[in-house]
Amino acid sequence: MSLKQTIAIASGGAGDSQALDLAASLARQHDGAVSVLPVYPDTAADMIALGITLGASLSQEAVEQLVAAENALHLRIETAARAAADAADVVFGPGEGAPRMSVLSRGLRPGLALSRHVAISDLVVFGQGHLDRGVGPELFSQCLLSDRAPVLVARHDAESLSGPAAIAWDGSPQAGRAVKAALPLLAMASDIHVIQCVTGLDREATDPDIDSLNAYLKLHGVGKGVSVLVEGHDEGAALIAAAQGRSATLLVAGAWGHSRLREAVFGGATRAFLRCKSGPNLLLTH
Repeated sequence: MSLKQTIAIASGGAGDSQALDLAASLARQHDGAVSVLPVYPDTAADMIALGITLGASLSQEAVEQLVAAENALHLRIETAARAAADAADVVFGPGEGAPRMSVLSRGLRPGLALSRHVAISDLVVFGQGHLDRGVGPELFSQCLLSDRAPVLVARHDAESLSGPAAIAWDGSPQAGRAVKAALPLLAMASDIHVIQCVTGLDREATDPDIDSLNAYLKLHGVGKGVSVLVEGHDEGAALIAAAQGRSATLLVAGAWGHSRLREAVFGGATRAFLRCKSGPNLLLTH
């Protein structure tokens, strides 16, 4: 029950420090490896393609300036990753052995690169800042919905993962996959709270029995969760409020358990979790 291969997203801007610091700390604690995936757009290639489409061409000087800007961005990511590795006492750079953090080359479009690497990874770490701009929101949705990878949204420092954890439990397959992916993190938590919004439970479609969940956690040596029942027509708001009320620094939940159309119209718990930017770290799966 450990995290041996983690992907950390880095864009050269907001969100990088959160993702890199948390990923490096997990590598140290689990004797694992972190691959930092640069996700900034390939501006030079895009501009050249646009020029070809429009029947125009970029000057050599313009291309060189774009390439220089991208190199500077990549260097910024490498510098931030090295600092995170040093702070966590993790080896930086490619090679064998663990714990280790290395930066992948930026050779593919971000979405394709992400799909290639998450196939054999245990966890993908996004910083909260990645969800607000650039290609981050699109990659976040792809990671959860298309690649079906567990995602950790880092909002606090590495020490936060040793605090109380909360599980939003409704018995759904999405929630079950989240719990299984979160086992290494739940084992680090000081306490576990199992939160249910009784207003939104669908007992015909799923089995939201907390005793069954606790039996599963016990088999994995994680410990027993304390049941917390809440009510509210806004299920997501009720769940996140209960987690914050118990000082949870990690919330484990299934993402987009209902259809995307329904959640686009009515909101949904996932949207409430993501909007609470000052809330706990999020471990989400679909």
